[in-house]
Amino acid sequence: MTRREFIGYTALVGLALGAFWDGLYAPGQQMAGVALAALLALTAPSVRLARSEWLALLLAAAGSLGALAAPAALGTAAHGPVLVAGWLLAFIAGRSFRPGEAEPALARFWAVTGALLAFAGLLLISFTPPHHSGRLASFLGYPIAVGMAGLLGLAGALPDLAAGRPWAAFLALGGALGVVLSGSRGVWAAAGLLGAFLAWAAPRLLRDALPRAWPSLLTAMAAALWAAPAVQARDAARLVLILLLALLTVALAFRFQRSGLVRTAVLAAALTALVLAPGWPWLLGRASALPLTDTSSAERLAFLSDGLSLAAGLPLGAGYRAWSALHLQAASYPYYAAEVHSSLLDAALSHGWAGAAGLALLTGRFLLGLRRARSWSADRSAALGGLGALAVHALVDWELSYGLFAMPLWFGFGLLGSDPAGRASADRSNEPGWTWPRGLTAGLAGLALAGALLLGAGDAAVDLAARSLARGLPEVALRHAGAAAALNPWNDLAHAYRGAALIQSGQSEEGLRALARARALGPREPWYAALQAAELGRQGRWEEAAAAWADYVRLWPWETEAYAAAVTAHLEYLGRARAAGDAAAAARLAQHGLALLDALERQKALEPPDSPRRGLDTERPLFASARERFTEALAP
Repeated sequence: MTRREFIGYTALVGLALGAFWDGLYAPGQQMAGVALAALLALTAPSVRLARSEWLALLLAAAGSLGALAAPAALGTAAHGPVLVAGWLLAFIAGRSFRPGEAEPALARFWAVTGALLAFAGLLLISFTPPHHSGRLASFLGYPIAVGMAGLLGLAGALPDLAAGRPWAAFLALGGALGVVLSGSRGVWAAAGLLGAFLAWAAPRLLRDALPRAWPSLLTAMAAALWAAPAVQARDAARLVLILLLALLTVALAFRFQRSGLVRTAVLAAALTALVLAPGWPWLLGRASALPLTDTSSAERLAFLSDGLSLAAGLPLGAGYRAWSALHLQAASYPYYAAEVHSSLLDAALSHGWAGAAGLALLTGRFLLGLRRARSWSADRSAALGGLGALAVHALVDWELSYGLFAMPLWFGFGLLGSDPAGRASADRSNEPGWTWPRGLTAGLAGLALAGALLLGAGDAAVDLAARSLARGLPEVALRHAGAAAALNPWNDLAHAYRGAALIQSGQSEEGLRALARARALGPREPWYAALQAAELGRQGRWEEAAAAWADYVRLWPWETEAYAAAVTAHLEYLGRARAAGDAAAAARLAQHGLALLDALERQKALEPPDSPRRGLDTERPLFASARERFTEALAP
């Protein structure tokens, strides 16, 4: 095995392990994906890029840097340029392979990862957090991501199924389970799109694979319909039994594939289980709901509309994960969504119009390049066709927020194109272009590795600080948060945890200064304002606390509990001011309290009448009684 092959397999193994670490979703986790891409790119020679590819990469890089001009939260935004550097390095690494060199390993990576995510999600369901929809979320936390990993894995298993390799049947079973149990109409549509593509591009692959694949596919369908109610109930014992029976069925079908009697028995058993399965109402309910008629899918129109409104006013973007920081104030009705549900729109918000244009250009080139797939090998058609389905689906969802999906897609962007400099390629389109020198790759990889290590270490320290605070250990949390703030002084979250730890340790003034720093770096985060307000109120600095509470509800205008917390605090301050005999302070606090209640009523009036979620609860008894008390305090 050559050094390059060793590093390539190491990168794939690392990425597969990352699938069980939240799919490399959090900013700090993404840095692990950047490091893997950098290590792989360091093995690449000089490569030739078309002019449009140079343009796309330059747009992506410029967008990530330009977004730092006015970031929504500097701590998170600082990850943006390093992450984009990782994407570029993944692209260069992909371009350095000849057609057919890397695709078999990529296909098997998806086959193994997709199957393991499904199997582990079922067997270890008691150890993974539940998804609000009751669907299988496994270690990714998002059913649709599990479904897309399963779809890519199912496609990746087809070449090995066609070659008669026995373990591929079990990988196909796992991938199909992930697709069905995702319960996603979008994933099912992407599966249909990928199936149609493979039927056109690689008919021989399907002819060779399907005779060996049908026991896995039929068994997966039956097992999924038996497992769906158990997934909703999180019944681990029942899921273990269902999975063991499914694995045994596939094993028997493959072991005795030349026996007509055994195959007939397997077919009869699977069809009987399919007919009697208790999950049909779940499947038909998911499949029959028209798009945009249920609450979840209908809300995506609102996300897209609000996201487009934000992006229109942010030509430079607002830094990595800008949507998370901006949407609480920009939402058109009461909702919380960590993602905008569109990779292209997320790129526009995070990296500006330039970054979105770069991603769109590469995606368009990639999808157009799939038209040459009829001349490809089976592995190449399966691997790159799967990534094409991922790219299309990500236009209306957010799988690319996971490093698990984004890094292989950018690697695929590089795979599909002209070959390394000086080597002939069947895929070369004779486009004019220029050479990307190896020295540029080495320099970019060095910067990316340094940035990933620095940011990753800071994020790890912040995570340790959060865990220590949750366990009631403020002194330990203070050490970790102090280390994070020293490593990444721009990290607003590090300063916030440091402030909270200082306050709990009895160092109130220094803690307030740390919180003020956090608010300066992350001015749109309501939690920082709430921490500041609570401590100012505890110290009896009521005017300052009232201003911080006003900021809190301004930053979280659609959250009833935010108003409730602010109003409750004002009632407490009012009581303390009256007890101290400070009538002037009591009157000012009553005015601030009424202003909060008036802001609640104004926000309620902005709610659309057809809002798919419950609106602000302005009828809560707390608000009525508070208005009476505030009015009474102002009476002459």
